[in-house]
Amino acid sequence: MSVNGIKREYEFSEPVSAAWDDAHVITPDGWERMKKGVQPREMEDRWIVAHEVEDNGDDAILFVRSWTGFPVAKVTVVPAGDDGMSRRVTKITWEGDDSRWRADDKESQAKNDVAMLSRSFFQVSMSSEQASD
Repeated sequence: MSVNGIKREYEFSEPVSAAWDDAHVITPDGWERMKKGVQPREMEDRWIVAHEVEDNGDDAILFVRSWTGFPVAKVTVVPAGDDGMSRRVTKITWEGDDSRWRADDKESQAKNDVAMLSRSFFQVSMSSEQASD
């Protein structure tokens, strides 16, 4: 895939997607933190989190393993609420290629990883089991 003719940096081999209707709305402050992303500072840092704009104009956040450069999950978001700054998750995409990522229940694992990393890196709650942003 490409954005405006430019190849994207992180590509899924076999993307699989589903709606994520029960994900929390991301507050404006949380969304600004997520858009800044995370880059590893040392070898032990396991994750890259990157913002991208999809071909249709929707925003997305990618969760990528730093050592391989393979994306594990991506959440697609759209504006939510009257403020125009909050975001609502509409879809989660995960890697279906077992040679890149293995999990027994990939959809559940992708949601759990995104929720944990969003809380840890950005203080953003993605599921009802976490405290609000």
